[in-house]
Parts: sequence; structure tokens; C-alpha cells
Amino acid sequence: SPFVSPHGHSPVNPRNAPREGGAVGYKQPEPDRTSRRMSIPDTPNSPASSPAPAPQASPPSPSAGKRLRALWKNPQIRYPILVLVYLIVVGSTFNAFYAELRPALAALEEFTAKTVYGLMHVFSDHMKTRGNLVTYSGFSVSIIIECVGLLEMLIYSACVLAFPASWSARLWGVPLGCLAIFAFNALRIVTLLLVGRHWNHAFDFFHVYFWQATLIAMIVSVLYGWIRFFVPHPPLPAPLPLPKPSPSPSRRVS
Repeated sequence: SPFVSPHGHSPVNPRNAPREGGAVGYKQPEPDRTSRRMSIPDTPNSPASSPAPAPQASPPSPSAGKRLRALWKNPQIRYPILVLVYLIVVGSTFNAFYAELRPALAALEEFTAKTVYGLMHVFSDHMKTRGNLVTYSGFSVSIIIECVGLLEMLIYSACVLAFPASWSARLWGVPLGCLAIFAFNALRIVTLLLVGRHWNHAFDFFHVYFWQATLIAMIVSVLYGWIRFFVPHPPLPAPLPLPKPSPSPSRRVS
């Protein structure tokens, strides 16, 4: 049975409330269109009020002169350039004064022939020499300017002068290294005389291929010896001490 209030009428269901137009139902309240949206004022610390950061200017690029100086300070770039410069200067000077140097070069050829003769005469009496011609038991070689080791001396001297060392070490290294190259070249000619006399079929191989490659190794060896014994090296840092092992905790046994 329907519930009846004490006042004598039944409660009205909101769903059955009268609408506009006579229909029974519930009408939702319309929003207040007169309300305005309030804006929050900007505070001093708000992101909108803070000024935008100024763009940072990129560092200026180094000039061409600074880049060239930085490259020149690199020894891996400076050293080969200096070697080439010395070789060009010395080679150009040699070609310009070749006619004036010809008597001195002829004397160097004869001196090399006499040096080879003196080395071979210690072990054999079948040696003869005349000018720049050396004969061993019927086999003769003519020593020309390309056979005295002059080109090897020039290359070695350029490598020494371009090396970052003191001038005293360079002035010691050039004459001593050239003397070592001259002695090695005389030994080369002695072996060629022996090979030409006893193994004539192998003379071209030793003269053109074997000793040409060996001369390059000789220049590198003499240069390394000069760097090893005449160029001072900075002392190596002392090794760091090893950490001591922490003692293991001992247990007391009762």
C-alpha cells in the first residue's frame, strides 16, 4: 500500500514532479550564465612573468693562423714537413753547386775505394786499386758517387736536424751518424766483391735488391742509436705503491 504522510497526502516523487508544459518529471537547474571566469594574476615567480632567457652566443671560431699554429705544434705533422724542407734545401743546393763540388766528390769516390781495399787486403792479397776502381781476384767494381752512401747521409742528416732535440745533440749526431753510414757502406761493397767473385750469378740480386733495402734499415738503425744514446729522455714516473692487504679478523677460540 502507498505510504501516507501524517498531513494526509502522499509524498511527491521527484520523478513525477510537474515539468513546464504539464509533463511530470524532474528538471535539472540550469547553470548560471552570468558568472564570469576569474583570471589569476601573474605572480613574480610565475613562468609567464619571468623573461625568456637570452640565446647564448656561440664561441668564436679560431682564425686560420691559430689553426695553423696548433697544427705546427703537433710533432707528428711538424717532423715530416721539416725533413722534406731540409731535403729540398740540401738537394737544391747540391744541384746548384754540383760543378764546383765535382773535385770533392771524386776525392770521396777514391777514398771509398781505398777504404774497401784496406779492408779486403787484411784477408786477401789478391787486391788491387786504381782511382775509384777496386779489383778482387779478377773481379772489379767501379765506385761512383751513388756508391759512396752520400744520399743515405743526406737523408739521415735531415732526420737528425728535424728531430726535436738540443742543437748540441744534433751537432754530435750528424757527423757520427754519417761516419757509421760510411763504414756500413764500405762493408756493403766488400760483400759485393765477394759475391761477384764467387757467386757471380747472384751479384745483381744483392746489388739491386738486397742491399738497397738494407740501406733503409741501416738509416733507421743509426737514427735510433742516436736517439737512444744522445737525446735525453724525461724520467719515468715512479710506480704507485700497491695497497697493503687488510688483515683478516681473528677469532678467539675458547
